[in-house]
Amino acid sequence: MKARMKSPGLVMLPSVPVWRDGQRLTFDRKFYDGMLLQVKCWPGEIRCAMSAGNSEPPSFGLVSKSPDELPFQCVVRQDKESITGAHLDGAAVVLGAGDMFDQFHVARLCQANGAACIYAIEYTLETRYQIAAMSTNNPVVKLRRYFFLWNGERKRRAAFALADGLQINGTAAYEQYGHFNKPLLYFDTRVQTDVILSDDQLEGRLQQLGKGGPLRLAFSGRLVRMKGADHLVELARRLKQRNVDFRMTIYGAGDLDAELEGFVERHGLRDVVDLPGSVDFYERLLPEIKQDVDVFVMLHRQSDPSCTYLETLSCGVPIVGYTNRAFAGLLELADVGWGAEMDDIEAVADIIQRLAARREEIANKSQTAVQFARLHDFETTFQKRMDHLASFVK
Repeated sequence: MKARMKSPGLVMLPSVPVWRDGQRLTFDRKFYDGMLLQVKCWPGEIRCAMSAGNSEPPSFGLVSKSPDELPFQCVVRQDKESITGAHLDGAAVVLGAGDMFDQFHVARLCQANGAACIYAIEYTLETRYQIAAMSTNNPVVKLRRYFFLWNGERKRRAAFALADGLQINGTAAYEQYGHFNKPLLYFDTRVQTDVILSDDQLEGRLQQLGKGGPLRLAFSGRLVRMKGADHLVELARRLKQRNVDFRMTIYGAGDLDAELEGFVERHGLRDVVDLPGSVDFYERLLPEIKQDVDVFVMLHRQSDPSCTYLETLSCGVPIVGYTNRAFAGLLELADVGWGAEMDDIEAVADIIQRLAARREEIANKSQTAVQFARLHDFETTFQKRMDHLASFVK
């Protein structure tokens, strides 16, 4: 273990892994960008105790650094290595990952080490059940997974009861865990203030929207059933049957790549659906959504607080989607989109058909979207989180 940190020390136990490449460490770029900002905001030293990645890292969106280049300490935990009191040495505050099933004991370790324990959490038990339900058709396997999740939730809540505070991503999780000690609600995003759509950029896009032409729809994310990727192409098929003038771009990759490609081919959707695969977030995805998208379609069948919600709004693009708990909670806070009941593709098609003829609705909610995003930009969100952590320093 590295030397004891200068007080007040912050130890972070992220859910994301780090990959070793010889003497260098490879980080997820979103995580690393967040760490750079956290280092600026925190009045002491920061140590991350991270698990070693045991699979191939993504092909892009990474940052490679040697340990001596890092502005924070990084301790790499080997496969299945448990977090111990030694990892927390010198900590005044510990930020644990409440979604991880191997960190429920961290609250007790903090008590023994005299450190404040704060957990970050974003998934609810309902979301975990939703994921499990779609992961297998075997009723026995499904039941076992449900029991594992139920038992884990019992331990999670016991850990939260011991913790000094919570940082809660999204309204769905806040509804479930907001009664625990000193909760902070936040919305995850990686879009910085200077990247959020400007008023001039929004005006230019809305002028294009007002000229008519195909309604430009888009989605980005993992192409899996939990994210409703299969419903996207079915939605496109129904819109085309209704003679709605539209184009849909589906960014991303996943288990359904071949299925979506086959569906598009069988139903003659090549003229209205584009499947460009995964693209770089900063170099291509954000610029194209800002300039070339009128409405974002999110047919998520789970209630996770995907960062895609806020990142889409930062582009001044309103969202039409299923009213899972995460999106429904967002709509209660701001008029940034349109909701339909879960799995009701026909209702989503109704909304989009109406919007194609009433584009002033899109323009109004585009303005509301970017205004809401400016209240929850990357820097503001991290400052609030670091201020919350600092409030626990004795």
